[in-house]
Amino acid sequence: MVVAAAARVGHNRRRRARWRSIATCIVVLASVVVGAPVPVSAVAAAVGPGLDWHGCAVRFLCAGLDVPLDYANQAGGSLTLALVELPATGSRPVGDLVMNPGGPGGSGVQFLETTSFPSGLRSSFNLVSFDPRGVGESDPVQCLGASGIRNLIALDPAPSTGTQIAVVVRATRAFDRSCAEHSSMVLLENVSTLDTVRDLERIRAALGQAKLNYLGFSYGTYLGEVYAQTYPDHVRAMVLDGVFNPALSNNEILEQQAEGFEADLADFFAWCPRDKACSRELPQGAKTAYKLLLAHLAAGAVLIADLPPQYGGVQQVTLGVAGTGVLGSLYSDQTWPDLASAIEQALDGDGNELAALAYAYDGLMSNGQFANLMAAGTAVSCLDRTYPSDAAAYEGLARRLAKVAPDFGASVAWSDLACAYWPVRAERTPEAIEAKGSPPVLLVGSTGDPATPYSWAQSVTRQLARAELLTRKCPGHTGYFYSTCIEKWVGHYLKTLALPPKNTVCASTS
Repeated sequence: MVVAAAARVGHNRRRRARWRSIATCIVVLASVVVGAPVPVSAVAAAVGPGLDWHGCAVRFLCAGLDVPLDYANQAGGSLTLALVELPATGSRPVGDLVMNPGGPGGSGVQFLETTSFPSGLRSSFNLVSFDPRGVGESDPVQCLGASGIRNLIALDPAPSTGTQIAVVVRATRAFDRSCAEHSSMVLLENVSTLDTVRDLERIRAALGQAKLNYLGFSYGTYLGEVYAQTYPDHVRAMVLDGVFNPALSNNEILEQQAEGFEADLADFFAWCPRDKACSRELPQGAKTAYKLLLAHLAAGAVLIADLPPQYGGVQQVTLGVAGTGVLGSLYSDQTWPDLASAIEQALDGDGNELAALAYAYDGLMSNGQFANLMAAGTAVSCLDRTYPSDAAAYEGLARRLAKVAPDFGASVAWSDLACAYWPVRAERTPEAIEAKGSPPVLLVGSTGDPATPYSWAQSVTRQLARAELLTRKCPGHTGYFYSTCIEKWVGHYLKTLALPPKNTVCASTS
């Protein structure tokens, strides 16, 4: 999966994707393949127990919360959600602020423990996050091991011949089988976004909060949208950054994302001549160097990545690995220098940096294993929407999208293939979300966001009964961590419930 079922939020902000720092490189999955909301009448409000917090990770508190494994059969067992809290520094905090970093598949525990937040937010709120069901420490979905994931990343991202397609289909079916073999079927049947929304309501109740304060990024915006639709009178304040549009069809999502990454790559090409380091590394021009590299790889050239043993040792860098690395570096212009350096080295036959970017994007950890980003992301995405079950549908879409986005269209079109053979079928369709009865929601959209295009934030602003759009005028996915202006308005709204003036536009400042 490349984009649609695994569009990541790059919360490795201000870190370089080098092997020397891979232990601290955090790349959070942010899928935008999601499903339709459920009416509020279908879900009862939660009344839950408190939480038994204990010290963990130096400055943090940790707790577990038992929730039904299957909300339709609550006597059928439970799972324990892993929660983490960073206590407020102020003496009179407003309350708890629950966060989701993206996904599905992103670890909220890891996110909160490794991300810096402004002092004003720290003073006003206890910051709380959690690993959603099926993720991280919350009964994770299990599929392939590290070598199997590396093999998937190495697959041809845009197969076109019958033989190439057969190889990709065979590997994808094997991945799906591994998930069914290593994870319980009842878990795979109950990791949808709606299940996590119900868990989020249990978390609110367990925290003792009459109303929820929520900050969601990328896929986390969809989680917030569905919560506001399902429990509108349980929302106090909600910020959604990198907004998903729930009304779009699968093909519309894929096409608009492909076009977004295509535009972002063009922005990288235009930036390089203006940057001294990039123009020195790629004197022939970034676009020329990039096209030359892809042509070499497509013609069968072999790049070598000499990785530390725990990361796989010496390996070949294929077109699939290179494409994943390029895609991952486009989530933030702060990683454009890494991309330039990786292209320069790759043209000399050194694939180390491309491999570093690719594997960090898919969740490589310091112990050489991969976080279950791919497994959990697939499990949730395949429940949230229906997908074609015939490879010919993906092949046809790939041909069409390649015409509108030559660099990313075909690979994006194939990114949902795992859901074609997934052992649990979904029956939901896209639907706009109104969240009638909720208080005003603050949306944050970035004009150059490739993964959740700015037009999505504009559309959801119109869909929601009460919403205000705060704009960051710059490239990159999400805005909060890149702009002190965005940071200021978000903090002010969360604390006072006062929205920024209509049509407020911020620039990137970090």
